[in-house]
Parts: sequence; C-alpha cells; structure tokens
Amino acid sequence: MKSLFISSLKRAFMSKWYIASIIATVIMCYVSSREYISDGTNSVYIIDLMIHLGMFKKVMVFFAAIPFVTVYCQDYNSGYIKSLIVRSSERNYAWSNVIVCALSGFTAVFAGMVAYFFIVSFFCPPQAYETAGVYSDVALNSPILYVLLIVGVFSLYATMWTIVGLTLSSVLPDNYVALGSPLIFGYILEEMTLGLPSYLNLYNLSHSFAVFDKSPLLNCFYTIGVFILIMAISGCAFSHFVKRRSRNEMV
Repeated sequence: MKSLFISSLKRAFMSKWYIASIIATVIMCYVSSREYISDGTNSVYIIDLMIHLGMFKKVMVFFAAIPFVTVYCQDYNSGYIKSLIVRSSERNYAWSNVIVCALSGFTAVFAGMVAYFFIVSFFCPPQAYETAGVYSDVALNSPILYVLLIVGVFSLYATMWTIVGLTLSSVLPDNYVALGSPLIFGYILEEMTLGLPSYLNLYNLSHSFAVFDKSPLLNCFYTIGVFILIMAISGCAFSHFVKRRSRNEMV
C-alpha cells in the first residue's frame, strides 16, 4: 500500500489542479470579501463573515473536490485501475484514494484561506474579536488561533463532501458526477438537518456554532469527530463499490 499511497500523493499534490484549487480559493475569498476591506477593518472579522456567506461555502466545496475527486473515474474509464489493483489490492487502492482525496481537498482550501487571511492582514491587521460563539474567549485572547480554528473546521466540512463525491463516482463513474455531487449533496443534506438538534445540524457544525456550552475544546473535538465519521462511512462505501466494480458485479 505504501508505494500506491505515495504515488497517489504525488498524483494529487503535484497536479496543476491542486495549485489551481489554492489560487481559486484565494481569488474567491477576495471576491467574497472585497467590499468589507477598508482601513480599520479587522481581518479576523472578514474571515468570520466570509465563512457565513452561503455562496462562498458552496464554491469552497467545489474547490475542495477539484484536486483529486475525479481520480477513480479516470482510472476506471481508462482501464488503468486494473493494473493498480493487481499491484496492490482493491482495499488498498480504495483507501489510498480516500485518504489522499481528503488530504488534498483539506489542504487546498485551508492553505488558500489562510494565505488570503495573511494577505488581507497587511491592510487590515488582526485584532481581538468579540464573537457571540462558543469560541469567544479564543477570539479575544488569540485572534489568529481563532481564525486557524474556524478555517480548519470549515475546510474539513468542505472535504467531507468531497469524499461523498468520490464515493458517488464509484457508483456512477462520471467526472461530472464526481465534481457536482459534493455540491448537490452538501446542500441537500445540510438543509435536511436544519431542524435537528445542534449536535446533528450540519449547518451549525460547519460554522463552529456551539454544541456544548462553555466548552470550546469539546465543541472542536466533537465537530471534527462528526466530519471524520461521515468521511469514514463514505470511505467504507467507496471501498465496497470499488470491489464490486472490479469484480464486474456492477454495470
């Protein structure tokens, strides 16, 4: 599995699409927040506000998918998957793709948003920020840590839907399905959970809203745990469908 994993890492992180995803993220951040950039504006506030924009969230889910989500479609439709599975195994192939897809999607969005934060901080220096959320103490005492925290949670949220898209691409091996399904399913399932308790509400979790009062650390671990659990379940489903397709059990 090690050689396959390293090969997949190179395939993702040395791709022009990975670089394009980071650059596109920076550009989208600017487009979404340029009207708020002015003298005296807090860069921490800009990032916080930007994350809560509905269209921004949807586009970020798409950008997270760009680097690697179509890899299974490419391998399957070209027949290259056969040689990969012979050299490794169906399980190793599937989980290498899941892990690399998650890493590339997360780091592309996270790096792009953090890079934009530091760029805009030259014009709008970060300051202690009073927020109504559970992380208010973090924002007041360490605004940069607060930004890294909410951007990290948001990036993981976008990555979660990327893994769902990878899974659906093993059911319907089509590039458009792989790229479009994270956006569509992210929107549908988020809407479906709006009426659920806060600990099951994907909208609240994606914005780092409080699940457990007065416990920022517990909130952070819980939110990350939910997103990783959904990715793990999607990864198991992906592995299952990869095995079925490689054994000609699906048309």
